[in-house]
Amino acid sequence: MPAPDTARALPLALLLAITLSLPAAACRRDHGGAAASPAARTPAAPGPAPADGQVRDGLGRVVAIPAPPRRIVTLAPNATDTIAALGLGDRLVGVSDFCEPPPEAGNVRRVGGLLTPDLEVIRALRPDLLVGSTSGNDPALAGQAEALGLPLYILNAATVDEVLDGIAGLSAALGEAARGKALLDDLRGRLDAVGRRVAGRPRPRVLYIVWGEPLVVPGSKAFLTDAIRRAGGDSVTDDAPAAHPTYSVEAAIARKPEIILTSEYNRADAEKLRKDPAWQSVPAVARGKVYVVGDALVRPGPAVVAGIEEMARRIHPDDAP
Repeated sequence: MPAPDTARALPLALLLAITLSLPAAACRRDHGGAAASPAARTPAAPGPAPADGQVRDGLGRVVAIPAPPRRIVTLAPNATDTIAALGLGDRLVGVSDFCEPPPEAGNVRRVGGLLTPDLEVIRALRPDLLVGSTSGNDPALAGQAEALGLPLYILNAATVDEVLDGIAGLSAALGEAARGKALLDDLRGRLDAVGRRVAGRPRPRVLYIVWGEPLVVPGSKAFLTDAIRRAGGDSVTDDAPAAHPTYSVEAAIARKPEIILTSEYNRADAEKLRKDPAWQSVPAVARGKVYVVGDALVRPGPAVVAGIEEMARRIHPDDAP
């Protein structure tokens, strides 16, 4: 069954999942013109070490996995990307409608949306592990998996370090710690190289547009804010208390960003912004520094390092390799 075939389907689904799946009580107005979105989930405090056949997932939950899983259903794109990067795509039997399974997965079954997976389809696949993510899935998923009697491993994707920790934890849970280490050695080495290149350089003010209309930006709790910092910039919206708040255009203009970044699915919005008279006094627009980058950064999995490398080339282009 093919994935949805629209350029904006994945990012819109992820954005809706971010704003709808977390506790609505956190919604409020902040001081910078942003309507705060729900706060990201935080891991539970560490408890006793799990018993044999048990692991702790990215939220600190104890998950019972009696044997290395061979039939895996991934419920978010970054979960699928992680399985693929570990070279374990042949273990996939189901993925969400918005995932891009690797070729070795074959004719894998699609099991529904990020917020509304089809539990009957999942049950029929007889998986021995579900893999979800804080980047998109509903908190109710844990209870649904328990009702099905299926173990659920949740990846926490709030920061770059947590994405990397998730790779280590999931690879160990799958009985493939060596594959995880090899992948992490490569990713951390590349991140270190970016860090060395941007160290000591001026840090431009960056506006990242997660969504164009309404304007949605990364706040203090956003994965993207961490990624921008690692790429050698400072997000102009990093003081917004929510992870992905809606933001007034006037407030964004007043922050005077020196670089504006967005992803391919917002290309039309970027073109419109370049020509909008209201934005002409903004340094990024006046100097022609409005850039479209790849979508790796809205899928916080192994490819995020490539996304940070690309951002660093845009933020500091003069000595980009």
